[in-house]
Amino acid sequence: LMFTDLRFVFRTLFRNRTFTLVTVFTLALGIGAAAAIFSVADYVLFRANKFPDRVYLVGGRTDTGALMPVRFDYMMRAYEQTTAMDEYGKAAFVAGNIVIKGQPVATSWLGVSPNLFNMLGVTPALGRGFLPGEGKDGADNVVIVSDHFWHQFLGGSPDVLGSKITMGDTVCTIVGVLRTGQVLPMYFMADVFRPLVYRVNPQQPWLPQLWLLGKLRQGVSPEQAQAMLSSVKLDVPAPLREYVAKDRVALSTLSQLNQSLINAGIYWMMLGAVGFLYAIACLNVSNLVLVRMLGQRRELSIRLALGGGLWRVIRLLVLESVTLALLGALAGALVASWLFPLLLRAAGTSFGGMNWSGWLLNWRVIGLLGGLTILTSLFIVVVPVIRLLRTDIHAGLKDGGGALGESRALGHVRAGFVVLQAAFAVVLLCGAGLMVRTFQNLRSVNLGFDPSDKVKMQITFPPSTPTEIQARLARLREVEAVLLRTPGVRAVGFGNDIVLPGYYFPNVELVGPGGDPLKASVSSFGNGFQDAAGLTLKRGQWLTHKKGDDILVNEALARVLWPKADPVGQFVRTVNQGPETRRGWQGWRVVGVVGDIRANMRESPGLCVYGPETWAPFNFNTFVVRLTRKYDEAFAGTLRRELYAYDPQLVVDQILPLSQVRDQQLWAEHLTDSVLKVLSGMAALLTVVGMFSVLAYTVDCRMSEFGVRLALGATRGHLMTLVMRRSLLLAAVGLAIGIGATFGLTRYLQSLLYRTSAQDPLMLAAVGTILIATSVLACALPAYRATKADVVRLLRSE
Repeated sequence: LMFTDLRFVFRTLFRNRTFTLVTVFTLALGIGAAAAIFSVADYVLFRANKFPDRVYLVGGRTDTGALMPVRFDYMMRAYEQTTAMDEYGKAAFVAGNIVIKGQPVATSWLGVSPNLFNMLGVTPALGRGFLPGEGKDGADNVVIVSDHFWHQFLGGSPDVLGSKITMGDTVCTIVGVLRTGQVLPMYFMADVFRPLVYRVNPQQPWLPQLWLLGKLRQGVSPEQAQAMLSSVKLDVPAPLREYVAKDRVALSTLSQLNQSLINAGIYWMMLGAVGFLYAIACLNVSNLVLVRMLGQRRELSIRLALGGGLWRVIRLLVLESVTLALLGALAGALVASWLFPLLLRAAGTSFGGMNWSGWLLNWRVIGLLGGLTILTSLFIVVVPVIRLLRTDIHAGLKDGGGALGESRALGHVRAGFVVLQAAFAVVLLCGAGLMVRTFQNLRSVNLGFDPSDKVKMQITFPPSTPTEIQARLARLREVEAVLLRTPGVRAVGFGNDIVLPGYYFPNVELVGPGGDPLKASVSSFGNGFQDAAGLTLKRGQWLTHKKGDDILVNEALARVLWPKADPVGQFVRTVNQGPETRRGWQGWRVVGVVGDIRANMRESPGLCVYGPETWAPFNFNTFVVRLTRKYDEAFAGTLRRELYAYDPQLVVDQILPLSQVRDQQLWAEHLTDSVLKVLSGMAALLTVVGMFSVLAYTVDCRMSEFGVRLALGATRGHLMTLVMRRSLLLAAVGLAIGIGATFGLTRYLQSLLYRTSAQDPLMLAAVGTILIATSVLACALPAYRATKADVVRLLRSE
């Protein structure tokens, strides 16, 4: 019997191909988008944060509460003497070039203790892990590479094990390859891993920074472990005492660490947004099924009258809804794995290069598809079944019963569906509008320089580089000259990282107005930096670098210290440097005012002092290169090769266009903007399809009524107005409800908004225009069809 019913359902759906295709298309968009967003959110929020429960990151806390590494091996050795942990794993980024076939490659190198991967539960897909004895000098010439490194630089060759690559001064053998998409904790992500042999640079004993993992001993709580580690007496060398964190020991699980470094609110917001789209799809389909059932009212009444049985008819409706939902879910799988990523790439993002091809392998997403299939089936069938239970068989059997129209209650239900559909579409359109305005506002922020033709390079000098000021400056100028000789380079400058470093770090207290302390940032740069970076001099002159007490200040500091006076010629003093420090010293003399330079896209420029290049050249590791050509990866490779030929010990850690640095700081806004634009576009499309389909069915059911109206003197314009007026009224009600809901939901987007609000009249006007235009587009063809009623034929049939 069930097989017979299924055959009947498939025949019916095939006979009504237009209805079936529209319904499956609508469900595919809603279910597919939901599955795509869920797969990403599930990966970021849950699967990428699954680490062993008893493994903790051991570090300290900064004044701002941020976790910091252990930093020093003497602290690590002291902690190992306690019974708080069963074992410790260590990691540190090591400065050194990675060379393949004589050419340096752009990648990162992490030194790890041989037991670290076992602590994290990481097993190479090819080869083996590190052996206990390989963490010693002379035995550390083995490496494990990531799947990305294997494919990008080694061609993905299956016989990669045993291959040689050069790490710094050592030729190393590849003994393992990590699996595709291997998830590691933040701060432990790299392309190449080598056993860690910790070597302290006497000139910079705080480098390299150590990241320390501890596996909690059985029976010891995290609080007890923290107390044990905090009670350890440390013999801190005098030069290092200023670097010890105030809160010396802080434990954090790896999941907590990852969660603190991602913006989880973005992914919850995307899940909420795709929920609105899914609701629009279900409302559309439910409305379509209702309208179709009204057209079949007489057929259903005949079935009931001939003894078909109410529950037999309900079973047919349930089977039909399950079939439609299942077809929608299968088509949704294609949408999620192909169409949705394609639309996101067209909108300018790809979820950080996530591998979409493997999303269906996640059982959670497969479970979601199954759950959505069941939920969609219920959503589709519940109102038609309720309507069927209330069917008046006698009314349905009357002549013309199929054209008598719907009941007042059912009309209200369908009108409510249209209103909710419009309201949800408005919420998505408003969200997309807010993010578009935010993204535009952030992109138009005055950075204090033009990033379009500039590249920022981070360089690590070998330990042998002299720290004496003049020798260090000579070395920096040699590097500058090498870069200037490279074709395509217009200007080069070196100094501290002051152009979009991502953070503002006040490192000195100045004497402020009234003698109160004023926190500011002190940096310095070489004499070619301002030209290379394109900084703007607002007053005075650039530093001549002849007098160590001459400084530049930015506009923000000038406004605070001298709001009504000319800053040039004024003096700036630090709190801890009074007259007793240097007899007759008045302070740093301001010779010029520089335009404010952004450290972060969202934060206002801080208070900054810029000193001459002789202040701290041993801290200079940033070069800004101004180009005469378009930047690409080939040019980045040229810069690496030129510096490697100059000094193989010189390490280029990073080469990034400043425009890309800016975009990286806006990744959250960019991702949200792209996703909401795609979802709102789908919502607008579903709104058009839904309104059009429902109106088309409604007009077909009312063609006899329209014929009567025309016979009684109604004009075709009156009929068009009649069809469109009610739909536009429902759209207007949905617009009002959607805007009200947007005001209430804005607080969940507030952390992402920048210089815009939900009450933005331009955005609201644009959303209203889009919705009304969408409604007119959906109504136009059915309204026109209503005017084509054949009065003579319709009256004859009645």
